[in-house]
Amino acid sequence: MSGRLAGTGKLLILPVDQGFEHGPARSFAANPAGYDPLYHFELAIDAGCNACAASLGFLEAGAAEYAGHIPLILKLNNSDSLFGGDDYNQAVTGSVQDALRLGCCAVGYTIYPGSSYSQEMYENLQELPRKPSPSDWP
Repeated sequence: MSGRLAGTGKLLILPVDQGFEHGPARSFAANPAGYDPLYHFELAIDAGCNACAASLGFLEAGAAEYAGHIPLILKLNNSDSLFGGDDYNQAVTGSVQDALRLGCCAVGYTIYPGSSYSQEMYENLQELPRKPSPSDWP
């Protein structure tokens, strides 16, 4: 119930994982302001988005300042553009505990069906609610 579409049954989420997954230069070179994580929070709010979804580091950069202004969704896994192959996988980069700590309303998780890693991705997803935050690791 936030953003311009609140109450309409429609949903518009600004996904901001491009810099992590596709490389910041490929994603933001045409718009240098995009290198600043706070720009994306403002963009989502100004555009009337219902929520903003991003990786842990991105949300860490602005969650405190934008808490209550727009719902946040923590993307729990990510890949990068350095691999260059076509058998996609994702690494777990955040936790449910991180999402709770940041005040997120939800979590996101990508699975590539058909990848030789898809079973591993399903298993990682199943384990995530039980795993401690990386910040709790020894």
